[in-house]
Amino acid sequence: MFRDHVKLAVKNLRHRLSRSLLTLLGIAIGIMAIISLMGLGEGMQQAVAGELSSLSDIIIVSAGGDMFSMFSGGSSGEYFTERDIIDIERVQGIRDVTTQLTGTALAEYNGKTTIVSLTGMEVLVMQLQYADTSLEAGSFLHEGDQNKIMIGYGLAHDTFDADISVGDRIKINGQKFFVSGIFTKQGGMGTVSSDTLLLMNIRDFKSLTGQSNISLIYLRVNDVNDAESIASTVEDVINENHGRKDFATATTMTSVLETVQSIMGLLQLVLVAIASIALVVASIGIMNTMLTSVMERTREIGIMKAIGATNKDIMSIFIFEGILVSSIGGIFGIILGVFGSQALTLILNNYFMTMSGSGLTPVITIMSVVLAVAVSIIVGVLSSLYPAWKAARMSPIEAVRYE
Repeated sequence: MFRDHVKLAVKNLRHRLSRSLLTLLGIAIGIMAIISLMGLGEGMQQAVAGELSSLSDIIIVSAGGDMFSMFSGGSSGEYFTERDIIDIERVQGIRDVTTQLTGTALAEYNGKTTIVSLTGMEVLVMQLQYADTSLEAGSFLHEGDQNKIMIGYGLAHDTFDADISVGDRIKINGQKFFVSGIFTKQGGMGTVSSDTLLLMNIRDFKSLTGQSNISLIYLRVNDVNDAESIASTVEDVINENHGRKDFATATTMTSVLETVQSIMGLLQLVLVAIASIALVVASIGIMNTMLTSVMERTREIGIMKAIGATNKDIMSIFIFEGILVSSIGGIFGIILGVFGSQALTLILNNYFMTMSGSGLTPVITIMSVVLAVAVSIIVGVLSSLYPAWKAARMSPIEAVRYE
């Protein structure tokens, strides 16, 4: 009986091939959107996790509890002291301590002079902190570079009367520095923007300014498993030195990773929800197709019921038709989704991730494929339930008389 119902469903779909293909296409587009966006979201999540996992032994300590300045290169106006550094170095489990210095200076270019904010840090830390910030031109500083700087987009194009290019010389406090790299336009919140960055290595910073305003401290630990406890200890030590409970904020890359993953998960959920709109439209298309099919086959339904077909048989035939259309559409949607995710990541890699050589790669998981198939079948069943129920309720006498 089951095989007969399937054969009849296939025959009916082939008889109305054009309409069936259009309905199938609607399902395929909906599934393609879900698979593509899930693959893209999963790829982004794994890429971020891969980058941060390798840095899980790093703790970043910011002064003044200003978490935003930690990632923007800004400063809260409060600084660590040499005593803080000495006390941190005494904490058990810390392998290495690196600082970030901030200050101000007079910059001169093309006859115009202005006050700029300077940031000095180790080159390796600089590459780490700004790894996800793309460059408009040039390259990052390297170990051993002298009298070289990196600047933000605003400083290069909006501050002076003429644009600054890579290789140009800027006078800072009367000393010449060569521009090694220029960041792309980032924008910013409030008064802090990465577009006004001026980065140099710590050696040049101290030589130029004679200042040691420590705004950030980077710590590496011997054992990743001790990172959270060491971060808490470092916070307590510094806060005690400054007589405040909220002076320092120590953040491990592990906690940053957890936060980023939760945000990425939410983003992926939103993307899938948006893509599901296409599935809702496709399910309406299936229902419309099935209702039209019921009307066209009213006489056929009456004859089947007259020769002994039960309501259950009639419902099964139409439900099988809905499942068949949605299942085939789901399979094609999965195939199209794989290519769609590749196309999306290619666009993103070309336009938004040109800085690093490691581009984004879509990740199509078994779970997403199983979910897509299950969703397509469920959509097929739900969309054909009402038309099937309507067909089963027909009176055989009235149906046979129908013209």
